[in-house]
Amino acid sequence: MTEARYRELIQTIQHHNRLYYEQDTPEISDAEYDALMRELRAAEAAHPEWITPESPTQKVGGAPSSAFQPVTHPTPMTSLDNVFNDEELTDWGAKLARALGAAPDTADYAYTCELKIDGLSVNLYYVDGVLQWAATRGNGVVGEIVTEQVLTIPEIPRTLPGLKGELEVRGEVYLSREEFASYNALAEELGLPLLKNPRNGAAGALRQKDPKETAKRRLRAILYALGKRDGVPARTQWDVLTWLAEQGFPTSAYSERVQGLPAAAAYHARMVADRANLPFDADGTVIKLDDLRAQEDAGFTSRAPRWAIAYKFPVEEVQTKLLSITINVGRTGKLAPLAHLEPRLIEGSTVSKATLHNEDFIRNLDLRIGDTVLVRKAGGVIPEIVRNLTELRADHSEPFEFPTHCPECGHAAVRAEGDANTYCVNPACPAQAYERLRYFVSRGAMDIRGLGEKLIEQLLQGGLVRDAADFYSLTEAQLAGLERSGTKKAQNVLRELEESKKQPLWRLVNALGMPGVGERNAQVLTRAFPSLDALLAATPEQIASIHGVGETLAQSVHAALHDATMTDLLGRLRAADLNTVEEVDAPQGEQLAGTTFVITGTLSRPRDVFKAHLESLGARISGSVTKKTTYLLAGEDAGSKLDKARENGVTILDEAALGALLTERDAPPVP
Repeated sequence: MTEARYRELIQTIQHHNRLYYEQDTPEISDAEYDALMRELRAAEAAHPEWITPESPTQKVGGAPSSAFQPVTHPTPMTSLDNVFNDEELTDWGAKLARALGAAPDTADYAYTCELKIDGLSVNLYYVDGVLQWAATRGNGVVGEIVTEQVLTIPEIPRTLPGLKGELEVRGEVYLSREEFASYNALAEELGLPLLKNPRNGAAGALRQKDPKETAKRRLRAILYALGKRDGVPARTQWDVLTWLAEQGFPTSAYSERVQGLPAAAAYHARMVADRANLPFDADGTVIKLDDLRAQEDAGFTSRAPRWAIAYKFPVEEVQTKLLSITINVGRTGKLAPLAHLEPRLIEGSTVSKATLHNEDFIRNLDLRIGDTVLVRKAGGVIPEIVRNLTELRADHSEPFEFPTHCPECGHAAVRAEGDANTYCVNPACPAQAYERLRYFVSRGAMDIRGLGEKLIEQLLQGGLVRDAADFYSLTEAQLAGLERSGTKKAQNVLRELEESKKQPLWRLVNALGMPGVGERNAQVLTRAFPSLDALLAATPEQIASIHGVGETLAQSVHAALHDATMTDLLGRLRAADLNTVEEVDAPQGEQLAGTTFVITGTLSRPRDVFKAHLESLGARISGSVTKKTTYLLAGEDAGSKLDKARENGVTILDEAALGALLTERDAPPVP
């Protein structure tokens, strides 16, 4: 490598550091950034005389933002060096042994292994047990104060009773994969900019000047380290994690203490295998020497501790071909482009499609049929095109022309000013009617089994239904007379429809298909307005005052509820005797306090019934199985969560065993 290339590398990495750390708008993937850093480190290893204080290897993070008050961390917040395979991990272990004065082939240390969460690093500073400020890492020496933003995370303690002296608690603020998907679904419905990934979502939320805006992202945190630690009785990193959990700080359920580097490598391999099931994005594991005194003896390089290393996950971004783009019409009339790709295996599953969001997304990536694209799973779940490798494009390719008319009904498509989405505004569009009906009966809405896609198509084509209220006017003769139907099937469908009238109000609100309202927001709305009448009477300002809703969604909900077509639909649903009141259960007790349940499989009643009852008894409901899970409630077809519960020694309950547990604890049975 020439010195000119070395200087170019420094400038390139500095540019990407500014985008990533200061502007939250990265242009390249983590894998591409890591490759640049590896090239830089290799150059500096070969030519140490080239190294300057401006090199990214000599610095941590980025400059603190001028929009927030700066603060100097009592002790610096360092970064971590990386390894990418077991051989490099072994080399790091040998360097650590030499730093501690031991022979590499005889060193056998205990390590604490943790997940490297892809979020934003923070430092919480306490004096005599009272939180003074919370700050971002910044450049490692000076960060930016974001106390009120961090305190929107409910698990963060404001006080630590009985503690004297100074304390720095460090960790990661992140956006869960579930919240990332939920936020982007809402943003897409409302035509707002999408978050690129959970890390940028967390960073952007933490840098909102108004904490109310931060709260809308429902950030979470995991704390895992101490800077200054006056009065903390810890001799090991594992002691630190235990102490943090005892004080009420959120800690990771995935951390383990192991003996020797082979066991640490095995931990990393397990996390690689399970990365798709994690509730948050992680880009590797962190392996730390467990003994704190030995950490002090090992010391630091100019930017990183010698006693810890980040073992990065393998690249899960793959190249594939864009075969075609199709346009689907959703229940709101949105024209949703979908990429069809050459199938590729990513994080354990085959990906052949990816959402393209809207016309601007396609134009900004300059996507053309036949292009080679880079694909990953956003939030570990949703396939997305990260980058178009235009340098590999074939000659004479043509730009994709976004349709000006609805591909289903031929009506002109429109795009309102300030909205990234394009819509078919024909209220009689058959594609919209079908999608609205399909959504109404879906599992997360009214959960009407038996009303599948084929049957809905038949009902629409036969003119038997035009909207959801018409379902409740169907007769046995009408249903039995359809192709591949009969009396028994018709009776089953009518029975399911009758049962659906008892569903809780939040399901009905969700089933209406209002833009930006899914399961969670429907529950938020009906908790605040526990009857349909109360919700209809609410002003946009009253709706916006609900924690996590905001003005944009409030205006959208109010407008949708008072649309003439919606008013007619709601009137006929009332006439069909659907439930329009949300039952608010008072807490029944604390018989299950301190327990964590995961619910999976098909049960005799909807999972929401079990979830609400267990929560009313003090239990916490989680979506993923970890070693901290107390019980797995498993129905039929439980799948991978059942396997993971067995691996982790979690107690597995069926419905009968749950009933026995409730009886044993003097708790009421599931209603």
